[in-house]
Amino acid sequence: MRTALISLIETVPGSTALRGALPLAHGRLAMLQIDLAVQAGAGEILCLVSTVDERTREIEAYAAQRSLAFHLVRSVADISVRLASEDELLVIADSLYVAPSDMDRLARETGTFVASFAPGDGARVLVERFERIDINHVWAGLACVRARDLVEARDLPEDWSIQSALLRLAVQRGYRREVLPFSLAEAGRIAIVREPGEVEILALQELAGSSGALGGRIVQTGAMASLARRIWATGWSRPALRLAAIGLPVLGIGTAAAGWGIAALGMLVAGRAAGHAANRLFGRFVGRLTRPSEQIARDLAFAIAFVVVTVLSVAASDRLSGLFAALLLPGLATVLGRVTGPLSRLWRRLAGSPSLVAVAALVALPLGLLMPMLMLWNLALTGLLLWQTHRAPLAAGQR
Repeated sequence: MRTALISLIETVPGSTALRGALPLAHGRLAMLQIDLAVQAGAGEILCLVSTVDERTREIEAYAAQRSLAFHLVRSVADISVRLASEDELLVIADSLYVAPSDMDRLARETGTFVASFAPGDGARVLVERFERIDINHVWAGLACVRARDLVEARDLPEDWSIQSALLRLAVQRGYRREVLPFSLAEAGRIAIVREPGEVEILALQELAGSSGALGGRIVQTGAMASLARRIWATGWSRPALRLAAIGLPVLGIGTAAAGWGIAALGMLVAGRAAGHAANRLFGRFVGRLTRPSEQIARDLAFAIAFVVVTVLSVAASDRLSGLFAALLLPGLATVLGRVTGPLSRLWRRLAGSPSLVAVAALVALPLGLLMPMLMLWNLALTGLLLWQTHRAPLAAGQR
């Protein structure tokens, strides 16, 4: 069995704040390490501590949410008694940050190993963040050792770093070296965090990287970065966004019934934006990702509200046509997303985006063009489907 060892020992310079417990988007840095441990096949977590407080308990609760046993340890002896001789101990460096998109690469490593960087002429300040293994290599913050080898480290003095001692043991035992590209550290995708502000910078880089080229540039603007920081710092922001993602479309139904179709469509657009924001801003901890049932509820609330708003916003004589056009639109979009062909994934997503449909309807409604807009969009989806399902002639059949 594989067990993961994390650490909540190191503190922020000039402070008693634990580096591994630094806040990160309504979570803690160590929660990312728990996600990494789960992906790497760990069945339980051992956590090195010197003191225990509410931050430690919050991290322990997250481990329980991920169905992992969580044990507090203070020495190599404490660690050894919880392991069988054939077990593996996955050592995760104190305050190690690994971007969620890069966890799978590290988690695939099996057996005993030491992950390292060969930085060469890399930035000196950056290199010094990682523990040096030899003249050419620094530790990348992850290693796996055999439990039976821990016997050699049981008599360590109390002031020795247990993780450093285990790293030295792995090096002396000649464990396999897994040398990672130093570009991962330079890009902030693997980092050793020392200051509170660094976690926010890494989170913003991760948010920008997951938002595509255009979205990334928007996130990196001062205004959007400041807004993201404020949302992360506010305790009620995530539940408020989740509630708005479902509540605003429901309110839109009542608003449309009262004859305020434009305001209702605005609520639908705002609700979709709130759902996207909740997923983007807080979608880094696996245990706190949006549940499929919640996402289905969001989509259903939007779909029902859009149909109702469409029917109530067209003339009484056209309401059957409005119902037909509004129901056909998601059907064609779903089929387009499922079939294979030359159309890129980006264009399929844009063509079937409920948010874009709602924005277009918001523009078309005051001009009296809601029905023509829906019909043209359906025609466009049909054309894209014909293109997507067109069969190119086989080379063998050409003469």
